[in-house]
Amino acid sequence: MLSYLKVSDFALVSSVEVEFHGGLNVLSGETGAGKTVLIGAIGLLLGDRAEAQMVRTGATEAVFEASFDISGEPAVFAALKEMGYLQDGDDELTLGRRLPREGKSRCTVNGRLCPVSTLAAIGDLILEVHGQNTHQALLMKSSHIGYLDRYAGAAHLERLRTYTRAYERLRALLLERKEIAGGADATREAQLLSHEVEEIEAAAPVAGEIDDIEAQASRLRHSRELWELASGVEGTLCADSQSSASVRDLLARAVEDIGRMASRDESLRALAGRLESLSLEAEDVAGEVGRYREGLDTDPGRLDQVESRLSALRELCRKYGGSLDAVIEYRDRASARLEEIGGIAERARAIEEQVAEAGKEAAAAARKLASERRRAASSLEKDVMEQMAGLELTGAGFGVKVDEKEPTARPEPGTGNLGPTGCDEVEFLFRPEPDEPLRPLRSIASGGEMSRVMLAVKIVLAEADRLPVLVFDEVDAGIGGEAAATVGEKLYELTSYHQVFCVTHLPQIASFADWQYRVFKTRGDGSAHTGIALLDDEDRVAEMCRMLGDSSGRKVTAEHARDILKRAEKRKKSSRRGGCPSQVDRGPM
Repeated sequence: MLSYLKVSDFALVSSVEVEFHGGLNVLSGETGAGKTVLIGAIGLLLGDRAEAQMVRTGATEAVFEASFDISGEPAVFAALKEMGYLQDGDDELTLGRRLPREGKSRCTVNGRLCPVSTLAAIGDLILEVHGQNTHQALLMKSSHIGYLDRYAGAAHLERLRTYTRAYERLRALLLERKEIAGGADATREAQLLSHEVEEIEAAAPVAGEIDDIEAQASRLRHSRELWELASGVEGTLCADSQSSASVRDLLARAVEDIGRMASRDESLRALAGRLESLSLEAEDVAGEVGRYREGLDTDPGRLDQVESRLSALRELCRKYGGSLDAVIEYRDRASARLEEIGGIAERARAIEEQVAEAGKEAAAAARKLASERRRAASSLEKDVMEQMAGLELTGAGFGVKVDEKEPTARPEPGTGNLGPTGCDEVEFLFRPEPDEPLRPLRSIASGGEMSRVMLAVKIVLAEADRLPVLVFDEVDAGIGGEAAATVGEKLYELTSYHQVFCVTHLPQIASFADWQYRVFKTRGDGSAHTGIALLDDEDRVAEMCRMLGDSSGRKVTAEHARDILKRAEKRKKSSRRGGCPSQVDRGPM
């Protein structure tokens, strides 16, 4: 339960600190005193969206703190322990939030910093606010299936989770199949890549090959000239003809002559050695040139082959990157992509089987949900009608329409009969009088009727939800008289399962409170300030008089207020809450 709340510099609140108790806590006070502001502060502590203009004028930040007693709430404790915020033996949860006028808010759980999403997750575990916006939610057809699912109970919600997992798996598979179906494009890509790889592999290029082939082509183009020049060089160096002297012969004579000179002058020995080496080198060069000439290819057909190869390689370079290295790299990438596309094709064949299997699984789970919803709808109608009768809607009727569609085995995402919640559409129906047909709730109920229908639904769901804390803000809109007293009694009965807070202007509802707080507004320093005070018996009578419209202190009004409190006390003693742990003995009024 919510045991402590502190709010500073928020809207009209400069500083408020209050302790709460189990049972029914009623907040009353003049319009504009700040009752809803305090409820809003609780919402901010549990993750509601905050805005800088919420900070009190003149302050730099708003500060919120709250403590919850979670002893006796094992499910809440287990969830918070799993989240890492509680340990064995802990029975108190403390939440904090600081909202600066500039910058981001800071949130804490038991003194540890956390994101605001953590506060929201904790809020889902411990508290729910029912206000005028809840009326709007009840009017939205899309919300009705959620109400019915919650009513159907924990086992049904587990089946819903099972279905959700199956449905999300199906959607993921269908999305993957859709992406793969870029299949037509992938097929065209594979065909193009296959052609390109075949073209490159048919040419079998080798890195650096073009330079070698260009040199070979140049030799072939000039082979006749090269042969003639080589023959001339060879003849000059070592001609066999007796009619002319070759370089070899001339060098031989020169070597012989310089040898005789060196025999007479030792200083010429080095020159003689060099000339001898030159003679040997000339003979060696002549041999090399001869072999080169003999090896020259002068076949015109060979030149055609080389020119054709060179042209083919240059065309590959033009298409695939400008160099043979780039061509080879492109071939490797294209081959890898072809393997990848082949794997996608294989995955496409496998995914068809998985889609069919997942579709059948989701459809089977949806059928189970539909069957359970039809059963729960009949029971919900009965329970809400019972509560409505107690809220003086005896002649009215309530219905739950479950429109089930046959689940398709293989729906497309967002189409077909399967959706995030199954294959059903649920809508609440209402009739204000017995002789009228049931019609959609959103189009038939008046404001006062809506308040009571909403409360009836919430009472029925409250027993299933088992949230520790329920807050009802302005639940008395559109009702009064005996109906208001009945609403107060119903709120009191809810404390069998919850700590309940109610903001009200009606004395008939306030009379059922275990603890009544007056929210008031004072003025000082040129500005208004909101305060809150727990009322004792006499203060409570005075507040009831104010709520009755007479704060003059007349005895008759005070007696009337005491009579309302006594009648409420009598009804409380005979109510179904009797003996619950949160019941509080307030003593006689």
